Amino acid sequence: MLFAQLYSGHIHPYRSFYHEFAVVLGVFLACLPLFVFSKHKLVVPAIVVIVLLLMMFMGLQAVVGLVAGATIYYPLFFLFCTMLAMALGATWVRLNGNADDLCQMFAVVYLLAAVLSVFMQQVQIMGLDWRPLVMYMSNDGVNPIRAFANVAQPNQLALLISFGFASLWWLLENSRLSGKIAWCIAVFLLWGLALTQSRIGWIILPALFVLVLYLRKTTQKLTLLGMLSLLAIYVSLVIALPTLAKFLGFAVGTLGERVGGRSERSVLLQQAWAMATTHPWLGAGWSGFGAQQVAIAADFTSTIYAEHSHNIVLNFAAELGLPFSILFFGILLVWLWKTFGTREQHQNKPVTFIFMILIAVGVHSLVEFPLWYAYVLLPIGLMMGAIHQLHWSTSGWQISRGFVQAASAVCFAILAFAWVDYHRVVDGFVAFRQNKDYALIPKEKIQAPRWTLMPDYFDYFKLLLVKPRSDMSAEELQFVVITSHRFGYVHILDKLAQAYVLNNQIDAAKRTMQSLQRLHPIAYPEYYDYWQTLAKTDARYSAVFAAMPARNAP
Repeated sequence: MLFAQLYSGHIHPYRSFYHEFAVVLGVFLACLPLFVFSKHKLVVPAIVVIVLLLMMFMGLQAVVGLVAGATIYYPLFFLFCTMLAMALGATWVRLNGNADDLCQMFAVVYLLAAVLSVFMQQVQIMGLDWRPLVMYMSNDGVNPIRAFANVAQPNQLALLISFGFASLWWLLENSRLSGKIAWCIAVFLLWGLALTQSRIGWIILPALFVLVLYLRKTTQKLTLLGMLSLLAIYVSLVIALPTLAKFLGFAVGTLGERVGGRSERSVLLQQAWAMATTHPWLGAGWSGFGAQQVAIAADFTSTIYAEHSHNIVLNFAAELGLPFSILFFGILLVWLWKTFGTREQHQNKPVTFIFMILIAVGVHSLVEFPLWYAYVLLPIGLMMGAIHQLHWSTSGWQISRGFVQAASAVCFAILAFAWVDYHRVVDGFVAFRQNKDYALIPKEKIQAPRWTLMPDYFDYFKLLLVKPRSDMSAEELQFVVITSHRFGYVHILDKLAQAYVLNNQIDAAKRTMQSLQRLHPIAYPEYYDYWQTLAKTDARYSAVFAAMPARNAP
């Protein structure tokens, strides 16, 4: 877990691969002493049912043709790992009789990762090059920056820092830290949270404050004055950050820009709802948001190209349909109420700590997609399994040692294959970067192997080799259409539009260029100028150009 938060390597195209690999490997390794070298049985808590239902529904989508089987291999594997993590947490609680040591482990890891990440932020805002230990961030003192440490995404770092605050609460309440030291660490973390300029902190911190205030009768170490002072310091840092940044030699966006900037997420939510109402029963297919967004983007105002709706509820509704989404979140809400809503649970410190973590993840999941990353999903699954077993100590199923040993061998084999498979894809992207003339790229570097977990990326390589021309077959044009919807990058949409033009599908080309502007408004002026030049050479391009949005369209 610590490695996943602090490692600086993010390699295209799957930038979180090593971080997720580390956590999955950690779960597998944690099973070895319990189930391979001892005689303990694996305890499977009933909460795994919601994950199993999700896997079964994805399988149904594959059977009816909504998704290609190969495209869900990775998510199915991650979901299986989530079930294993839940079972691991439940087993630890069954063997230990409580969740105290488990919460202690999480608290130490998350607090250490959060503190070290804030130190890394200082390196970044100073413009220092500490690679490979810390990701480099260019700082010219003029262009605004958002320090993100090695997590590589400001909002993900804000979530980690929020976990750090929950960890501070646990360590303080269990007398592992003194009040003064905890307060000083909290101020340091608040500075890091302010540097992320993440708006999720504006919701998570007050939510944790209200929770702790509600539980004051059962907590002993926190004082109202201490909590209020930290909240006041955070508000002050958020307001004063532009001035402090200027004094320290870097630039950030203003508070007004963060509050009143163009709302890309609101359009994503509108698009997700449109998908849900268009495909209400079975959804558009798992991981189908991006392709559907390309198809309907012209009907909405400008936003960004995204592979998720940035809201877990609407994303499920769009990709899995309304009935399943209502069932899934209904079960989850009932479980949350049964687990955290009873009066006696409010006096249980492990329950409170895990509830704090779930609050932070829940808030973040309403505006982004943290649970799509295994290094967030698996620890959450482990906590859910532990807290379920703590509440229902006699429930669950037990799996024999032999089954777990066999499953472990298969899982390690899949993990090894995933490592090799991913690096084949990385080698393909490297080959394209190193050769401006794609005809010179060795075929073995970019040709899909017989077995792969990432077939869509090899389709992407094939698409890059396609040159739009007037004599494209129906099958070749259809391949360009489908793959372009899967990878709605700006240069890919431009290629799709040109393929339409040269094959006399002018209306489709017009809509594609409208979609290009809606999904890539920042890059659009460059392509507007390019198409203006093309329009002078061909009447078909001219017809499309006449219908394109203005160069400075919002």
